[in-house]
This record gives sequence, structure tokens and C-alpha cells, in this order.
Amino acid sequence: MIKIIYFLKRKEGITPEQFRTHYENSHVLLAKKYIGHLLKSYVRNYPTFALLNPSNIPEGTEPVPYDIGYDCITEMVVGGQADVEEMKRIFNDPEINPILVEDELKFLDRDKTVMIVVDVVNTGTRE
Repeated sequence: MIKIIYFLKRKEGITPEQFRTHYENSHVLLAKKYIGHLLKSYVRNYPTFALLNPSNIPEGTEPVPYDIGYDCITEMVVGGQADVEEMKRIFNDPEINPILVEDELKFLDRDKTVMIVVDVVNTGTRE
């Protein structure tokens, strides 16, 4: 299995609530329509609180919230490299790509999107 993680930032001028509403009610539906058959898992994580260096907060001080700079961290899990290649093919299909781009332009700062592919290591904890 391969996990692909996207760090997504909202387009300037829209609120976090507008970002989330559009993502969940429009872009997620497009993803499910076009690549849903490839996805083992599709999870959206919306940060509500973050700390920088949380193990080093001086005793007696209030932790200062940290802005990570992203509005959603999306995780997609697929079965293998063949699925990744098929996703690329679908995303670049000349009929599908303009639909996805048009929707992204409504809510995403596309230039700030970061995609990473990760190795997942399970140390025996529950999943």
C-alpha cells in the first residue's frame, strides 16, 4: 500500500469554513467519482490546534498556538504503484483535468499545495 499526503491551503479571500464546505461538498465528490475506485482510504484532517516544539513549553506558561500554514492535510491510500500511475493518468486526462482545475481554483491556493508519498511504519499500535 502507498499513502499520499496532500497539504492544502485555502485560496485568499475565503474562510476556513468556506474552504471546508467546498472541499467536502464538491472536490471530495469529484475525487470519489474519478479515482474512488482506486482509493483504499481517503481521509481529510482539518487542523484545529497546533504547537511548535510541544515538549519544550516552560512550566507555568501558556502554550502559544502555532499556525502550520495549511487548512487541510489529506491522506489517500492506494494499493500500489500501479494505482498511483492510474491516478496520474486520470488527473492528466484532457477531459477530466480541466474539471478538477476549475473546482480547485474556487477554493485552493494551488501554488501552495504540497504532495508527499510516504512509507507507513506501524509499531504495533492500533490503526
